[in-house]
Amino acid sequence: MARRDYTIELENITPVITGIPFLKSLNFSLTNQKAANMDAMFNVKVNKLPVIASVFLLTKGKRRLNVFQMSVDICEALNNTAPNKFLSVFKDEMLRTSNIPKHCPLQENVLYSVRNYTVNDESYPPILPDATWQFEININNGNNKNLKTGIVKNYRSHSPDIKYIQ
Repeated sequence: MARRDYTIELENITPVITGIPFLKSLNFSLTNQKAANMDAMFNVKVNKLPVIASVFLLTKGKRRLNVFQMSVDICEALNNTAPNKFLSVFKDEMLRTSNIPKHCPLQENVLYSVRNYTVNDESYPPILPDATWQFEININNGNNKNLKTGIVKNYRSHSPDIKYIQ
């Protein structure tokens, strides 16, 4: 197994909630640079929850370069095997640290909590450029594509052992 010459640290989590009628509440917090918490409650029973997940590389000039994007239904992902390694890592840790069920529906007026969701460096590729990354999730109920909740997590990888040769 390849050795990882980096660590991933959470800098911040910024929930951006815009007009989501089926979402009663959504709160995030950081426990430390490796762990995060989330609380969510829905106004209705949720059987379908389409999500667009994106990963951005932030340049020194503060530009966001989209390096990965995928659409997935959270209910389908809970019910089935995750469609890729990245989503599988996210799902496994979320289920381990939460009261979120392994299948839908997500119930109305139930507080779903994730406590100490931990970023494990070993779960990510062995080679990751020393950079700042953003992870964004846009959620909607499938009825109105303009209703979105953006969740941005900043990750910074530190690679002290890597020497760049120019």
